[in-house]
Amino acid sequence: MTSLQFSVRIPPELDKKVKEYAVKNNTTKSDVMIAALARYLGCESKVPLTQRVVELEQQIAEVQEQIEQLKASSN
Repeated sequence: MTSLQFSVRIPPELDKKVKEYAVKNNTTKSDVMIAALARYLGCESKVPLTQRVVELEQQIAEVQEQIEQLKASSN
């Protein structure tokens, strides 16, 4: 499928947050923007696969941390 390109102006502080998020999650600014727009419009199935994988990895890490905390508190 061919992707369309368009330009949009965003405030510098928002651009900084997008860049930081992209670097932290080893993805592109485009994928971050596509995911955000898709979610905003209710088209989650259009969120890039790389973005969905990153989010699943974060959720798994959170669950693992909660399991470790539960184990530690039960000892």
